[in-house]
Amino acid sequence: MDRPLSKEHKRKLLIRKAGVVLIIIIVPLAIVLFLKSVFIPVVSLSKVTTASAGIGNIEITVQGSGIVIPAYEEVITSPFRSNVVKIVKSPGAKVEKGDTLLVLDNRLAENDLDMLRNELDLQNIKIDKLKIELQQLYEDFEFSRKIKDIKVVNARLAYEAESTLNKIGGTPAYNVQKLKTEWEIEQLECNQAQYKFNNEVNSKNNGMHELEAGKSILKNKIIKAQDLVDQAYVKAPFKGDLSWIVDQPGATVSEGQEIARIADFTNYKLKGSVSNSWAGRVSTGQRVEVRNQGKTLTGTIENIMPAVSQGMMECLIRLDEGDITLLRPDQQLEIRVVISYKENILRIQNGPYYKDRGYKEMYVIKGRKAYRIRILFGDANFDYVEVVEGLNEGDKVIITDIEEKYSRDEIKVKE
Repeated sequence: MDRPLSKEHKRKLLIRKAGVVLIIIIVPLAIVLFLKSVFIPVVSLSKVTTASAGIGNIEITVQGSGIVIPAYEEVITSPFRSNVVKIVKSPGAKVEKGDTLLVLDNRLAENDLDMLRNELDLQNIKIDKLKIELQQLYEDFEFSRKIKDIKVVNARLAYEAESTLNKIGGTPAYNVQKLKTEWEIEQLECNQAQYKFNNEVNSKNNGMHELEAGKSILKNKIIKAQDLVDQAYVKAPFKGDLSWIVDQPGATVSEGQEIARIADFTNYKLKGSVSNSWAGRVSTGQRVEVRNQGKTLTGTIENIMPAVSQGMMECLIRLDEGDITLLRPDQQLEIRVVISYKENILRIQNGPYYKDRGYKEMYVIKGRKAYRIRILFGDANFDYVEVVEGLNEGDKVIITDIEEKYSRDEIKVKE
C-alpha cells in the first residue's frame, strides 16, 4: 500500500531537480564565457600606432594632390614642315644656350629663300632701268629746253623789231600782232614742255619708290626665310635640361608641331587639384603644405584655373621653402591648403585612419583592453585631426587602421 511522501522528501526531490536544471544552464554558460575570454583577440601595442587625445591648436587644411612640374619649361616647335635628319641630344641631357638639339631637312626652306633672292634681283634690275630712263629724260629735256629757249628769244626779238618798224610806219600793225602771238605761243610751248617733263619725272620717281618698297618687303622676307633655314638646326633657347625630344630620325614633322621641350629643373612648381566643393574657401595667396617622403615643403597658391575638371579645380602652387632635391617631374604628392586656424580644441595625431570629416569607429585603450567606440572627427592637417565627440582629453587610441580586421567590441592589448 502506497504511503504519501513526506515534505522533507519532496523538498529534496525539488532541490535535486533544480540542481539538474542549474547545471544544464550554468555549465554551458560558463563554458561559453570561458571560451569567450580565451579567444578574445589580442593586439600587440608594439605592432600598432597609438596616440593620446590632447588640447591644442590646429591649422585647418583642405586635402588635395599635386603633380610636380618645372618652374619654367619651353616647348620648341618645328618652324616648317620637314623631316628629322639627325638627333643630336637625348632626353635628360643637360644643355647650354645655343646647343644644337636636332637637325631638320631645310631644302624646301632653301628653295623658298632662293626664289625670294631671285625676286630681289629682278626688283633691283627694274630700279636700275628706271634710273637710266630718268637720267635719259633729264638729258633729253635739257636739250629740248635749250632749243625752246632759243625759239622764245627769237620770237621776242622778231616781235620787238616789227614793233619798231611799225612805229616809223615801215610795217602794218597786223604783222606786229602776228609776231607777238607767235612769241606767246613759243612761251606756252616752253611751259608745256616743262610741265610734261615734271609729270614724267614724278611718275618715274613714284615707280622707283614703289619698287624700293617692294624691295624692302622682299628683304624682310629673305631675312625670315634665312632664319627658317637656320632654324633647321634646332637649338636650345636657354640653359636647362632636355625633358623631351622627338626620337625618330626621318620622322615627318608639321609646321608648329612640338619637337622638343627644355625645362629648368633647379626650381619646381606644383599643379594642384582640390575638390571643387571647397571653391569658396580656397583662394590665391593661401599657404600650402606639401608632404614628400616624410618631409614637409611649404608653398603658396599663385593662380587658380577657371575651369573645373571632373569635380576638381586646379591651381598652380609656388614652392617657397623646403628641400626640393628629392622632387622629380610628374611626381604626385599629397598637399593640404591651409584655409583657417582653430585654438584650444581636442585633437589627436593624424594617421591612415582619417579620410574625411565624419564618424569612425576606433579602439580606445583602457587598462589591458581596448574598446570599440564611435568618434566624430572634424577638420585636419598633416599632423592632427580635430575630435568633435567620442573622446576625452588623455584617452589613448589605436590610430592604426584595424577596424576591418577586428569586429569585436573589445579586444585585449599587450605591450
